[in-house]
Order: sequence, then C-alpha cells, then structure tokens
Amino acid sequence: MLKPTTVRVSEDFLRELSNFIKEMDLDKSAYLRDILKKGFEEDRRDRLLLKYQAGELSAAEVCKRIGITPWEFFDLLKKKNMSLNVSLEDWLDSRGLG
Repeated sequence: MLKPTTVRVSEDFLRELSNFIKEMDLDKSAYLRDILKKGFEEDRRDRLLLKYQAGELSAAEVCKRIGITPWEFFDLLKKKNMSLNVSLEDWLDSRGLG
C-alpha cells in the first residue's frame, strides 16, 4: 500500500521538475516514486561502500545489504574507483592459509 508523504523543495527545483514532467509527458506521482527509489538505492549503496572503505562493514555484509554477489561487489568497487580494504598485513597473513 502506498502512503503519502511531504517533502519541501525549493521553488526553482519544483519549477524545473514540473517542466521536465510536462515535457516528457510523465505521470508526476509515478515519476517521483521512481526517482525517489532510484536515488535512495544509489545513496544507500554509496553509504555502505563508504562504511566498507572505513572498515566498518565487511564485503560480505555490504553484498548482503545491497543484495549483490561478490563479483558484482568487485565490479562496483572498480566502477566507483575504490579499492579493497585489505591491509598488507591481512594479505601477508592470508598467504599462510593456502
């Protein structure tokens, strides 16, 4: 069930948004729901990646919370120009596991 909510935006943004919706002949509510969802998903992903980079979350935790595979996670890091948060000591310690 969809629930209404209110958001305050600047007049300039509202005017630009309204003009775009008219130009593209879009349903205003459906369009706003769509971009809100897309924006939320992108922001959530970016914030979780920052927590990963800071060492607050593991790669597995990020994958689970975003709903992606580890391979998709590695592709996402590459796309965002981010690196694995593995220290040299961790890498050296892992060599003895094999």
